[in-house]
Parts: sequence; structure tokens; C-alpha cells
Amino acid sequence: MAKVRRKWRLAVAMAAVAASAAGCGAPDLAAMRPTVNKPAVLVEIVGAPPFAPSASELGAAGATAVEVVHTSLSAWQSEAQSELSRRRLTGVMLVCDDANPLASGVNEMASANPSVHFLVVSDRAASPSSLANVAEMAQDPVGVAYSIGVLCGDWMTSLGSGSASGAVYTGVPSLVYVPGGASVAEQKAFFVGLYQADANATVVAVPQPSAQPLSSYGYAVELGAIGGNAAPGQLQTLHALTPNWACFGTTSASGCAVSPGHLADSEVLRAFQMLLSPASWKPGEHLVLDLTSVALDDKQVPASVVTSWAALQVRAESEAAGADATFASLAPSVRANLQNAFHLS
Repeated sequence: MAKVRRKWRLAVAMAAVAASAAGCGAPDLAAMRPTVNKPAVLVEIVGAPPFAPSASELGAAGATAVEVVHTSLSAWQSEAQSELSRRRLTGVMLVCDDANPLASGVNEMASANPSVHFLVVSDRAASPSSLANVAEMAQDPVGVAYSIGVLCGDWMTSLGSGSASGAVYTGVPSLVYVPGGASVAEQKAFFVGLYQADANATVVAVPQPSAQPLSSYGYAVELGAIGGNAAPGQLQTLHALTPNWACFGTTSASGCAVSPGHLADSEVLRAFQMLLSPASWKPGEHLVLDLTSVALDDKQVPASVVTSWAALQVRAESEAAGADATFASLAPSVRANLQNAFHLS
């Protein structure tokens, strides 16, 4: 894939210098008010994350020199190494969907360049680095799972009131759950949210192909949830149970009406400003939850559920932080069912 490079330069009170430098590499920072801190930052947008910032947005955040490079997963490391070899950078920001494939390369370069700050901004965090010059901002996966659990509970309550389906009259309204590799912490957070929103929710597993249909047991499947990824070809079977599905965890499932979203542009710019200032720099992992963290299909999801997300987002992160303890306090019958059906305890 060919690289597309876009550059933007800002020099305080030296617009003419910046304009002339735009086509011939980075400004000579040492020659421009050397007593003032002038961050020079390389921003690599790896792939096509939906929250990728523009060069003008980054420039307005306060860096003296910003170089924005669109690159691929296979080329990002060589691009960064080339710029680092020039010994002019104060920071490197990597913007990507998933930080895990970049983690080892970031740690390697950060170890070799201890005076440069490295910031990784993504939807899916890698394991936190122990290096003092590495920081990471990403979505809070447990917070997202908790939020989706609450929204499913709200949806179930809406369905239970008879507002969206007549199936409640032919059986017990139920949610069918498919574990697909989501972490235990995410799964527990999901069920905490579900039962906080709907204390009477009934959760069942997908029956085996040779088993009797759920309706024969008195269940009316109103909603489905996938914790991670459904197996190839399984989605078609799942949609035969109910058209209404939610997904959480690391998922590529399509057709889910409630699913993980992405970072907000404002979070990316906030992370970038941390990178610019030595005083505000905080290494380690920074997990966030914002209005774009959950994606809702308003053609499927009841309007009341869509509306509730805005209020929920304000408290979801703090609620999710105690999800493990809250899970232990769920009703014994609920915990017994989740243990027997999905091995959650």
C-alpha cells in the first residue's frame, strides 16, 4: 500500500519560516527561540482508525513541529526509526485500532530512545509497558462491556413490557448468550450491568444442534449477546434465534445492534497534549469511556435505550471499576446459572 504523507508546520511568530519549510523537511528547532520548549512530534496513523486526527487539529494543540504520516502495520516501525535517527523528535504518537501488534516495537524503540516520549492511542490496549517514556490511551474494555450489559438490560425491560415484540406472551422473555473469547472481567462486567438494569433477566445458552429448541423449554428469546467473536458461520444460526443482538469484547461480528464503538476525537487530542508537555506526561495505561465508546443501531434499538446511553456514559466507568465485587453479590440463583452455563464464578 502506498504511503500518503501530509505535513503541517507551526513556528510561533514565524509563519513565513514555517511556510518555506513545509516542502523541505522539519524546521530547524534550535534556531527558533532555543530557550522555549518546542516539541517536535511524529504522528503515525497506522491503518485507518476512525478517530485519526487531522494535521491541522494536532498543530492547533501546540506543537512547534508536527509530521503526520499514514502508514501500514508492516511499515510503521521503519518509518518511526528513520525519523528517530535524525535525533530531532521529542515525541512519537501512534494511532491505531489495536495496540497489540505494535507493543514489542514500541518498547524496543522506547528503550533505545529514553529521552523521547512514546504514546499509543487505540481502541484496544496492549499490556501496559513498564517504561517511563511509554504511555497508552485506549478504550476501557470492562467499562464498555458493563455499558453494553446495562443497555441490554434496558432493552430486555422494554421488550418485557410488550413494547417491541409479542413473543413475551408465548414464553419467558430471555437473553441467549454466546461466550466468544471475551475476558472474564468483561463477561462479569456485562452481567453486572445486565442485572442492574433488569434484575429479572433470564439468561440461557445456545442449545446444541441436536437439542430441543428453547421454545420447548418455555423460553422466548428476545435478545442475544456475544462476548467476543462468534465462530465462523455461527452468526447465521444465532440470527435464526433472534434478530436482536449485542456484542462486546474484541469482536468483528457484523449485524450487532449494540457493539463496542471507538475513541472520541477529543480523547485523541487530549492524549496528544499530554505528549507535548513534560509537566503533564504520565506514563502507563490510561483507559477512557466516552459517548462514542458504544455503537447503537437506532433502527433496531428502542429509542429509550438510545437515550439512556448518554446518562449512563457519565457513570459507567466508575461503576465498571467495582464490577468484580458486584458480581459476587448477585443473587445466588443468578450466579449458579452463570457458573453452570458459562463457567463464570
